[in-house]
Amino acid sequence: MLVWRVAHESAEYKGFPSGPYACGESLPVGTRDRLEDMHYAHCGSHHPSPFNGYSGLPGITEEQRCGFDSREALYEWFANFTAVLHECGFRVFVYDVPDFAAHVGNFGQTVFDKYEAIERSREDLDLTPAQIPLFA
Repeated sequence: MLVWRVAHESAEYKGFPSGPYACGESLPVGTRDRLEDMHYAHCGSHHPSPFNGYSGLPGITEEQRCGFDSREALYEWFANFTAVLHECGFRVFVYDVPDFAAHVGNFGQTVFDKYEAIERSREDLDLTPAQIPLFA
């Protein structure tokens, strides 16, 4: 399956491109401060942890990383934050991951084994503002 992931173009965490929620010193100085509003906005029921939507996943291991099962799910998740992510050096990475090494949650979040992932492409983030449906 293909997995879309927002990750930093040059910063790595344990040998894999760092995501925007990375902890510690894996992101360039000042990046976490610039993403603070996104971190607060991504708490709660609209942005649950990936294992909340997948009963077979007790947590996220050192070998696993998070992404999405579609480009649309990624952009829905990061709506209103693509510009700041782009300014901070994040891009969209597309990986090919065997089905056995990926677990998909209720919101399209996908936890996958980094050792099974093959990078297929890197893309700039689409900076077009997301259209939020008026009637859901």
